Amino acid sequence: MLLFTLVCALVVAAKEHQEPFEFITAVNRTSPITLRASPVCGKLSSQLFSEANTGVTLNATKTVVAFGDSWTSNGSNGTIPFAPIVFPPNPSAGARLGNNFRARASNGYVWVEDLANTLGAKLIDASPPQYSVGGAVVDLSAWNSTNKGVTFTSDNLLRTDFVAETALFLQQGHFLADLTPETTLYTVQFGDFSDFTQYSLEGGDWTIASDSFLRQISLLQAHAGAKNFLIHWVNFQENVTSTFQDVVQQGLQKAHAENGTNFATVNLYNLFTAIQSSPAEWGYTNTTCLASQNFTTFGCDDPDRSIFYIPSHPSATTHEIMNQYTMLTMEKCI
Repeated sequence: MLLFTLVCALVVAAKEHQEPFEFITAVNRTSPITLRASPVCGKLSSQLFSEANTGVTLNATKTVVAFGDSWTSNGSNGTIPFAPIVFPPNPSAGARLGNNFRARASNGYVWVEDLANTLGAKLIDASPPQYSVGGAVVDLSAWNSTNKGVTFTSDNLLRTDFVAETALFLQQGHFLADLTPETTLYTVQFGDFSDFTQYSLEGGDWTIASDSFLRQISLLQAHAGAKNFLIHWVNFQENVTSTFQDVVQQGLQKAHAENGTNFATVNLYNLFTAIQSSPAEWGYTNTTCLASQNFTTFGCDDPDRSIFYIPSHPSATTHEIMNQYTMLTMEKCI
């Protein structure tokens, strides 16, 4: 009854809004998409990046701290996020022109919200809210397009990095949630679309990126007592990103050997390769729903059956599939 009242209130608000509305997406939906991929389990001791879990226990998790870019951010920056409702013409779930222009780069919950909801855990999103449509990289100093001073995203918003996210979290994190090491899971998703795009523009140094990635892991261990990490490998395959991930995995090996820190690694390339090889079998009928990240016009009729909602950003149903695949990998590859 409460959910029905909430949705009705949102519909009334939509009718009273000055902007024309095309559709409203409610929070709780039955997903038409079914997970049809299995992890390819390896070992953290491998010199090549793999899917493995050295001991992260999901059912012990009470707090999830998320670092990343627009695939991870819900726009809350540690505060209470806006409900994942789409208010056209703004396609960003939870955002309206009257409060914040960007919230999520999707039409519903992002994968880490789904994970926290499934576990009944509190989520601390360390990704600044203004980057929910892309932009955050591992380290701004790594890329020639971002290392010459202040840079902006395609939305003309200040670009940030894992370095800044870590520094901000170490300043305020202990005020936001219970960070007991044994029950806190730190998720990290970098080196993917944002980093590779900046590298493709003007080049850069992936060694700086991998060193910085591992340095932030070390800082979280040293100053937050972090003991459990979930790392997402990228959803595409390029020589430079594969080498970057190999170096990162070798650094994680060292950290695990030296202090017993647990790492779970999940390869999104395995998942997205399986989806794109036979999308209809999963329930998908479309690749990308919206042509632009700025408007809901010129879009598909059913975003829940689209792999991507806006270009290069998963739909809410794909985010849920990412969550399911992540949990399956962590359970099977231990």
